[in-house]
Amino acid sequence: MYKPRPQLPSAPAMTDESLTRLVDAANAGAGGQPAPAPRSQRPDRGAGSVCPLTEKEQGREEDQAGAESKEGLGSWRGRLTARDRELVGHLGLVRYLRTGQIAELIFPGRAQSVISARLGELAERHGNTRALLKRLWYVNREGKRVQVWALTGTGYALAEEKLGRLLKVPRHDVASQFLEHATGVNQLYVALVRRPSQHVAAKPGRYAGKLAADYARLPTAFRWIPSEDLEIPFDEYVHGEARACRLQPDAMLEDHVRRKRYLIEYETGSASVRNDRHKTATLAKIERYANFFNQYTGNDFKTTFYDRHFKDDLTPVILFLTRTQARRDTIREAAEQRNRENPRKLDIRALKLDEAAAQFRSLFFGENPSPRASADPAASPPPDGVFVRWRELALLKQFVNEALPTIQAVRHTVRAGQQVAREPRYPEHAQTVAQLLERLLAAEMRRG
Repeated sequence: MYKPRPQLPSAPAMTDESLTRLVDAANAGAGGQPAPAPRSQRPDRGAGSVCPLTEKEQGREEDQAGAESKEGLGSWRGRLTARDRELVGHLGLVRYLRTGQIAELIFPGRAQSVISARLGELAERHGNTRALLKRLWYVNREGKRVQVWALTGTGYALAEEKLGRLLKVPRHDVASQFLEHATGVNQLYVALVRRPSQHVAAKPGRYAGKLAADYARLPTAFRWIPSEDLEIPFDEYVHGEARACRLQPDAMLEDHVRRKRYLIEYETGSASVRNDRHKTATLAKIERYANFFNQYTGNDFKTTFYDRHFKDDLTPVILFLTRTQARRDTIREAAEQRNRENPRKLDIRALKLDEAAAQFRSLFFGENPSPRASADPAASPPPDGVFVRWRELALLKQFVNEALPTIQAVRHTVRAGQQVAREPRYPEHAQTVAQLLERLLAAEMRRG
């Protein structure tokens, strides 16, 4: 007698597509998608938010684009641009991006209508050609609907081709109420891979009618791993008994040049900081990380759970990203107090999103961060550019105000067909302004 296999209901995202169907997990070994990613997390998505593990998902739910394979790419190949492929590669790395984030990465300076038209085309099915993207959405704190983009099965196949490796294809998308959190932590990725604003190709208005290469390329200075690929199991010992737990950071950034691994936790302020008994609290997350980093897996007292899982010599760093300065300062104080009272010291850092972006861009690309973006403003290098004093700005303003009326008077005289009878005089501080401009230009030449 046939007995249906039990299925746990997933938490589907709000989508504009309605086609869904189940695919047997055995298809993965027969040319289908790679192994699925772990299930989605709760709003805080904190480390070890489900501990111990008592739930198992069975079966496999295909995404809203239907059961798709690499065969669907054939008809796309002649119509995809390098920009499209780069976009698919980025989405393969981070899973979810808002329309504004895609605009910043792939379409800097473009009109919204141009961006929407191209994304819409990639999200449509043309005959036998399956869509590469799909639309999701959530409602933000202001009650506005925010559109989010993700890859379909065909999109993941193209992303694998672009990245040159297999990806874990999520069996379902995170629920709409968690999309704000998922795209929030991805803002750090966007800030790190976007083209710098001072780059000539990133300036709007320079590429009308041209095939500009102003879009952000896939990162090579660091490696980014999304939360869906980060199910890290380990054991905690409570009263002499082992309890199966897991860590699942919101993202992970690996810097192989400096041998650092940053396990990123995105703090939105929805959970407590100091309540170490609550599993979503910041201090509770820190202690789970401490157990994972320092607890040995056997009686030889040589290999920790961290060593067993990663099998490399990258030094772990816990990085808390916050949206507000108050939350950042609270986490810093709690972490410092924890390290003072505990012999197992951890490298714990708390930064606002813009601070983290500035520091990493300085680290990877040599850009000078502003003093506000530095954890130690006194030790930070000066920002890019030159300093101009307020009195020098006033001098430049006075020069412009004196020069413009003279130029206008001469233009009116010439336009009226009259002869300029009197030679115009120079503005009062013309020589001083010329020397000021020479100093500023000399500073720019030294910087170059």
